[in-house]
Amino acid sequence: MNRVLIHIYQNLDESLTINRLAAVACLSPFHFHRIFSAHVGETVTSHVRRLRLERAATRIAFTGVSIMDTALAVGYETPAAFARAFRERFGMSPSEFRSQQRITIPPFTGNSTMREIIVMKPEIRECSETKVLFVRKTGAYNEAASPAWEALLCFACKNCLMSDGTEMIGIGHDDPDITAEEKIRYDACITFSGEVKPEGEVGVQTIGGGRYAVFLHKGAYAGLKEAYCDIFAGWLPASGCTLGERPVFEKYLNRDAGNTKPENLRTEIWIPVS
Repeated sequence: MNRVLIHIYQNLDESLTINRLAAVACLSPFHFHRIFSAHVGETVTSHVRRLRLERAATRIAFTGVSIMDTALAVGYETPAAFARAFRERFGMSPSEFRSQQRITIPPFTGNSTMREIIVMKPEIRECSETKVLFVRKTGAYNEAASPAWEALLCFACKNCLMSDGTEMIGIGHDDPDITAEEKIRYDACITFSGEVKPEGEVGVQTIGGGRYAVFLHKGAYAGLKEAYCDIFAGWLPASGCTLGERPVFEKYLNRDAGNTKPENLRTEIWIPVS
């Protein structure tokens, strides 16, 4: 099912029919619909609609792209149909939502007073796409991350996949201010080389290449909340950059974070830009 979920996420602007997704899953449409609902907790139609509207909300809040272009980019054929669906989901029109200038806060929450990042300039980097092994957990980021990493690292150690060059990456797909807590998706990821056969809840996905603004966060993971506020409310509007469609992700630079003092933790925050 990981393969289907990734296919949906990467193709929200296209027609995602039951037959098409069943083919991705190598299942009959009859069985696929029921297996998907049992695995994900919502129907295929509801899942696709929700992801489209939540992606649109982020695009409306943080880019200058027109509402009409946003509607088309997330698979709606007319602005009117998009506006109706958007109001039903968020209780306001797309224009009203944009005027609120909402702030996205991905992965972790906490009460850290770390504010260093507001005076730091990001490094703009170009990177190629990266294939990773991952485990996805849903729920509040500060609750989903630990079990995701536990499951992934157990698999990695059992298969001798960890090396000095292995990168540890976290992807927070959703904005907690937009997505219901129980639907928030967090992916614990590691890079790998060679051939690896995923099993169970371990899957393979590709992190898109391109241009990123990379910030270095110094301190406890709980302080990432304030870092994201500074980036999205402070740096991004003044940067002249446009937020890209790829997910934001984090690289955890401390291999043994559990035995590292919070003040010595280092995290790179990768913001896709264009």
